[in-house]
Amino acid sequence: MEINEFLIHARLDREHLQSWVEAGWLAPSSEGEEWLFAEIDVARAQLIRDLKSDMGVNDEGIAIILDLLDQLYGVRGTLRDIASAIAAQDEPVRRRVLAQIRGAPLKAWSRESMDSERRV
Repeated sequence: MEINEFLIHARLDREHLQSWVEAGWLAPSSEGEEWLFAEIDVARAQLIRDLKSDMGVNDEGIAIILDLLDQLYGVRGTLRDIASAIAAQDEPVRRRVLAQIRGAPLKAWSRESMDSERRV
């Protein structure tokens, strides 16, 4: 979305937008000289506005909160990738991985135990 639409949806003025982009809190894409925004940018701007105005969080706190949220978002993506990779494995492999995740003691994986799991 273009800047004017973004400002309306985010309930933000140009001055704040400019300073938040300069601070690295918002990272619009650009098409030539014009900034373009996605829905996630609107949500992020609303969060920043709420943290500042409703909760009194200072600029340093905003930077820390946004950094932690970005890290959490990255970890969630990695976990999604791991879950997909596990789901693509054969059943015995999935069972062993899930057993380790759940903390179950690992038994020795002999050829016989693997064969018996394949029959299940």
